[in-house]
Formats: sequence, C-alpha cells, structure tokens
Amino acid sequence: MNFQQKYADELKKLKENEDYIEVFRFTMDRRHDLNEMKEVIEGLMKFSKENNLNKVKAWIYYYLGWYHFDRYHYEKAAESFLISNDIFNLLNYKHGLIYACNGLTNVYCQIGQFNLSTEWGLKGISLCEETDNKKALVILLVNTGINYIQMKNYKKGKEILNSIKITEQELTKKQLVSLNLSFAEIEINIGDPYLALTYIDLVSRNEKEFKVTSEVCEIYKLKGMAYVKLNLYDIAEQEFEQAYDFANKNELLYEKCSVAIEWTKLSIILGRKQKAIKELLEVIEICKSKRIKVLLREAYHILYTIYKDFNKPYEALKCLEEYMQIDDEMYDYEQNQLMAKMNFKHTKREADQYKLLYDRTELLSNIGQKILSNLSISSIVKIIDEEINKLINTDYFGIAVYDSDLDQATYYFVGENTKIKDVIHFDGENETSFGSYCIRNKKDIIISNAQKEYKKYIDRFPTDFKGTEGKSEMKSVIYTPLIINDKAVGLMSVQSSEENAYDLNDLNTLKILANYSAIAIENAINYKRVEDKATYDNLTSFLSKFEIIRLGEIIYEKHKVNKLKFSVAMIDLDNFKNVNDSFGHIYGDKALTMVADTISSCIRNTDYIGRYGGDEFLLICPGLGEPEAIDVAERIRKTIENKIFDLGDGILVSVTLSIGVHEFKEVDKSFLDVLKKADKCLYFAKGSNRNLVICN
Repeated sequence: MNFQQKYADELKKLKENEDYIEVFRFTMDRRHDLNEMKEVIEGLMKFSKENNLNKVKAWIYYYLGWYHFDRYHYEKAAESFLISNDIFNLLNYKHGLIYACNGLTNVYCQIGQFNLSTEWGLKGISLCEETDNKKALVILLVNTGINYIQMKNYKKGKEILNSIKITEQELTKKQLVSLNLSFAEIEINIGDPYLALTYIDLVSRNEKEFKVTSEVCEIYKLKGMAYVKLNLYDIAEQEFEQAYDFANKNELLYEKCSVAIEWTKLSIILGRKQKAIKELLEVIEICKSKRIKVLLREAYHILYTIYKDFNKPYEALKCLEEYMQIDDEMYDYEQNQLMAKMNFKHTKREADQYKLLYDRTELLSNIGQKILSNLSISSIVKIIDEEINKLINTDYFGIAVYDSDLDQATYYFVGENTKIKDVIHFDGENETSFGSYCIRNKKDIIISNAQKEYKKYIDRFPTDFKGTEGKSEMKSVIYTPLIINDKAVGLMSVQSSEENAYDLNDLNTLKILANYSAIAIENAINYKRVEDKATYDNLTSFLSKFEIIRLGEIIYEKHKVNKLKFSVAMIDLDNFKNVNDSFGHIYGDKALTMVADTISSCIRNTDYIGRYGGDEFLLICPGLGEPEAIDVAERIRKTIENKIFDLGDGILVSVTLSIGVHEFKEVDKSFLDVLKKADKCLYFAKGSNRNLVICN
C-alpha cells in the first residue's frame, strides 16, 4: 500500500484545510522511528507540491530539518529549516516562523554557531511575544538558555532560564527535563554540584518514559561531571561508562562523542593520558565522518594539550593546526549563513539604526576571526590597526604582551606613521605606568585628559615610549587588560591627541577586540613554543632530527636537479656514556651543550646541523665536495679533542668524537642513501680506535 492509499482520508481533509497537518504531527514527532518519519515526509512533500499546498510544504521542510538533525546531517538540517522559514515568511504565518526559528536555534547551537543560534532564538522570542504564544516562548527561552550554556556563559544562561515565568504544571515533560538538566549543568560549572545532582534526580525519576533519547545519556553524563567536581572519581567513572554504553548501544553518535570527551577529562585527571589519547582519536574519527565540528574542535584542543605535556611537539603542532583549521571553517560557514538574514519590520530610522549596529557587530566579528586565525603578534596588531578607525577614533593603537617571569611587557604600537616595538620593565610593586597598573590590577583605564587624570592610577606621569618623541601628546587613552583564565597576559590600548575622545562604548568595543586578541596571543605563544620544539632541540639548540632530515631531503632534490655537490657528516661522541655515568645526567647535559656550542663555532653559516640522537649529530654542507667536507670535519674533531670543558663544581672533562663523511653521488637514490653511507663511515671510525674522520 503506497502513501496516498494509506492516508487517503487524511490527505483529502488536508487538501481542504492545510492546518489539518496536525494529524500527521504525531507521526513526525516520533523521531526515534526515523524510517516512518522519512516515509511520511516524502509522501507529504510530493502531495504538497502536486496540490500547491505551500503551508504544508513549509511544515514538511521543518520536519525534514529534524530528520536531518537526528541523522547528524546538521548543514542539511539548517538548509531545511531556512527553506521552511522562507516559505512561512512569504505566507506571513508567524506561528510557523516561530517553529522555524526554534529549529535554527537548535541546529546552530549543535554545530557551535552560537551567534547565529542566539540571533534566531531572539527572533523567535520576539515573535512569541508579538503573538502571545506562551508555549513556544518557553521552548525558545529554554533553547536560548542552553545556547548560552554551550557558549560557557553559564551566568547568562541561568539568567534566561530563571526568567521563565511559568509553573511546572504548564510545562511538558520534555520541557521540564530540558530545564532541569540545564540548571544541573549550570550548577556543575558555577554553583553547587550537590544541587546539580538534585536537579538530575528530579529528571531520573521519569527515566523509563524517555525510551531511546539523548536525555538518558545526558543524565548519566551530567552525573559523572558532578561527581568529578566532588572528587568522587570512581562514581564518576561508573556514570560516564553507563552514558557511553547507552549511547553506543543506541547509536547516538553525537552523545557518544560528547560523553567520551568528558570521560577523557577524567582520565587526564587520573593520569591515564594514553587512554585519553585513544578515546580522543576515536572521537575525532567519528566527528570527521559526521562533520560534528564543535566536538571535533574540542577533541583536537584536548589532544593538543596532552601531546604538549608529553613533550611531543610534532603531534601537538598538528593538533593545534587542525583546531585552528576547524575554527576557520566554522567562521566561513557562519559568514555564508549570514546571507539568510532575518526579516524584521522596522521604520526607516529603526532599520538604519539596526544596520549601523549590525555592520559594527559584523566588522568586530570579521576582525576577531582574522585575529584568531593569525599566529603572529605583529600581524595581529597590523590587522586591528587597519580597521580600528572604523570603530574608534585613534592616533595610536597597540598591544603589549606581558612576561610575568621577567615582570616586563613588550609593546607593539602603531600610529602617526610610526611603528614601535619597545620592552618596558615594570618597577617591582610600584605602579610606574598605565600599563603596569592595567596588567597588575587587571582593570580598565579610561582617561579624557592624561595630564589631569593620571594620578587616579599612578603617582607620576609616565614617560613616552621610545620612538614617540616629537609626536603629538596623547590626551585621551584607554587601556584594557588581555585576560586568559583570570591571568593578565598583556593589554590593549588606544590613544588620541584629542581630549574627551572616548566613552564607555569605545571601551566595550576595545574589550571585545581584547578578548579575541588574548586568545590569539595565547595561541601564537603556544604555537611558537610548540613549533620551536618541533624545529629545534631544546638542549643543543641544533635542529631537531625531524627538521634536519626534512631539510636534507629538500637539499638532496635541489642538488640532484641542478647537478650540484653537497656532503653530509655523521658525528658521534666517543664513550660519552662515561661522562653521564661518572658525573650524572645534569653535568652530562651541560657537557653536551658545550660540545654543541664548540661544533657551531667550527662550521659555516651556510651549513645545517641537527641533533640526530642522544650524542649523535648530523651535519649537511651544501656546495662542499668530499675534500672540503673532510677539512670541516677535521676542524671539528681537533677543536673538540684539544678543549677542556669546565662543567663547574671543579668538574673538568675532555671528550673526542668520530665522524663519517659522504659526498652525494648520482647513484644515491635518496637522501636516506646519502645518510646511510655517511653512517657506515662513522661505524668504521668508531671501530678503528675512534677519534677519527673516515670517508668513502
């Protein structure tokens, strides 16, 4: 029996009255039976097109959105909800528009597009108030509150949820579950974990009614999170395991990944980082296949921190790059979705005001995303400087990066055709500059006339930065700290030669840019630190093994194509283990560092040297044939042989080294071949009383 035969009576009534769609709503609301839902959607879609039933078509696109949502096809879901919204809008059917807004609020929240989610949520709330639709208003308020929770803005989420003026009797069971679980998550993060468990217990009493839903998973997961907060790790583990097993059994992939991420956080606390890595790699595989970018991004960031702690710079660097790539993709998606702007009714003046506000917000967002995707502090300053005057009138703009260990800040300022990079050392506990006050107190400064108002913050008027002599005197200034995890990592400032140039709106604008910049600067510092670890050996400052081999392969290809000569030398310290065994690894490391410094003084600026192993080094000499390379190797060997290394504490050591040299030949099929032949020469040198240079 086909669809039209099965539902002949219902379709006849629907053709007469499109509101009869309510008859089919029960079937389409049973979202755990996706096959039946799909059958009804396809049948109704065909019927609505054949009979030109536009309102029915809009509702079908709405339910198609939920069908895609439950199959983790979030971008298709957003597209369906948008089509539903457009049709309802053409029909001026506000009841349907409210539901379309709710669908878009949910799907954008699920994929981490929180700005879009909030925007559609607020539109839906506005329509609810306009039509006095209290039932839908509750749904949208709960979902908007959840959106703020996902943004980690728990205080705002709690404020919205507390604003719901309705008794529990007026809520559906599903709404009551969502509300209590949302309050539980808020209490876990900024309140009382015991109160969170109370909220969860209220929901758990009706757990049998949920059947196969994400709420069951959420109950177990939130319990686990609450017990982690209470340091009851064994109980937390049991709850996470139940949540994971339930999600796995019922093929709830999003929930499975979400639980796994929280579980890995517990594994990290318990020191089971290898287990955490395994779980995160599984999450990444699932999220990539289902394009669940918000969880994929979080998984990469956690994995990055683990690899960084494990001192695995290559893996950490890759994870950080993947994390930033996903950030870029999510930003691009948001920009594309802004083409589907909401259609509010405004007077011309209201529309102009809205456009001005929107353009300002969009510009801030654009600048922010450019900042976040950049890993150079100088570039971040340049990006903001190019756009800042569209937001705030300024003569000078700058960022300072604070080094708490050295108690100093590096300032990057631009303005009046001047670029300044200056290091300012703070004077102990004394507040000698606006910058030191701002960073130490983590407080904003806004001044209309610096000469008259500086004493509010510091005892004496600060001197100019180097490079500003002869420039206009700055009168109005704003300083705002860059805060990460309640720690000041720097500051941002705008300065003007005009009095009364700035107000609180300007301060708020700068604070938004400062939030973006704080994250970007932390990323830049971490990226540089990890990149350096991946490129350079910490102990010797030579290139890492990975980097010296990478460069060797490039040099091999270049010299092979251009028929140029180059040589490599494998260098190994003789019996260096005796130094470590006799004096310990601290002195052994010091000796290795001093040997490396000595080798550096014996080679050319055009040579490349890397640490190949514990006390083994690889030297690449572009442009040198075997005779010249042997001269370099002998110079190194003799210099080391004749040197006494003073390790301090009265410890003096002498060392020798053996070197194998090989010049690239046409028969060498790869850089690895060149390397193997040099290593073979080294082997012969080590077997012939050592302290020798041997070539073939």
